[in-house]
Amino acid sequence: MLAMIISCSKKNDDPQTVTKKPYAWVAGERDSTGYGMILFSADSGETWVRQGQGTTALKDIDVSDIWAVDENTVWAVCSDNVILKTLDRGQAWARIQAPMNKAGTRLLAIYIMNKTNIWISGSGGTVYKSADNGNTWTMFDTTFFHNGLMQGIWAVSLEKVYVVGGVGIGSSISRGFIALTLNGGNTWDSIVPSDNYNKHEWIGVTSCGNKVVVYGGRSHYLVSTDGGGTWKNDSVPNTGGIFGADINHLIMLDPQTWWGAFDLGHIYLTKDGGNNWTKQETGQTGEYLVGIDAWNSQFALAVGDAASMPRSGPILKTSNGGSSWVTKKTYRSSLYKVSFIKQ
Repeated sequence: MLAMIISCSKKNDDPQTVTKKPYAWVAGERDSTGYGMILFSADSGETWVRQGQGTTALKDIDVSDIWAVDENTVWAVCSDNVILKTLDRGQAWARIQAPMNKAGTRLLAIYIMNKTNIWISGSGGTVYKSADNGNTWTMFDTTFFHNGLMQGIWAVSLEKVYVVGGVGIGSSISRGFIALTLNGGNTWDSIVPSDNYNKHEWIGVTSCGNKVVVYGGRSHYLVSTDGGGTWKNDSVPNTGGIFGADINHLIMLDPQTWWGAFDLGHIYLTKDGGNNWTKQETGQTGEYLVGIDAWNSQFALAVGDAASMPRSGPILKTSNGGSSWVTKKTYRSSLYKVSFIKQ
């Protein structure tokens, strides 16, 4: 009998077989200089340098999410409908023309498959797709997405894509929304969980093998073990606060091992597909941890945002699977996402 181990981290725990360099990029809000924050580490997160400060491309924008395709090619999405790209490891950043002139749109999430198939989501029900490395774009009907805040996007395949977020009246988000296409965006359907579980705002979505997780406010999440055919309502217990800490970012190293960044400075890990969760101490109780990425099961980085003024963004690192987290750097800016090389 042949056994196959599914890994979703796209990295290898054996240092003898790792060929990619553990470069990392961080995306964040503009600081007092007026330039969006992009940070780069060439030494596994030990030291950080800022990129793009003083360049027109990053002037007067906040950088929401970042995706490192390889050692040189990195994409980022930003406020004011700005899409950024570098081809030289961040020495120079350029703005890529978005499909619509929507200056007030905040792009929030990016997913890239096979290096050239790009999906982006954001405010106002915005969902973009490019199948040719950003040369041409498709913008989907914002009314299907209720003109809502589409905070998460994930492509399971070239055809199957999830978009999640929150919708409501005006600027008030009153419920979650989950969209799915099975044909690359030609048509879309919505997913309505049982027991009114869309009453919680959804922040993101991830998958590995046949397991799909939609996660969001108040420690709540949905999980499917059959590729989205059926769904189970669930939540992470005892995360604190009045209603529970929001799950701001969740990654899957394999179908059973998930690592999450939460409000209240929390990081949680499950090794059995959500049946049991372990809280990992970070020393960041005054921060919202909003981004996490793992190089392997031992080495990961997380970033955050202050729960109160003044703004501050920590970069945390673990080299022992989360048994301990160390603050490597803190910036006077909200930090939103961190990305290792993905492919």
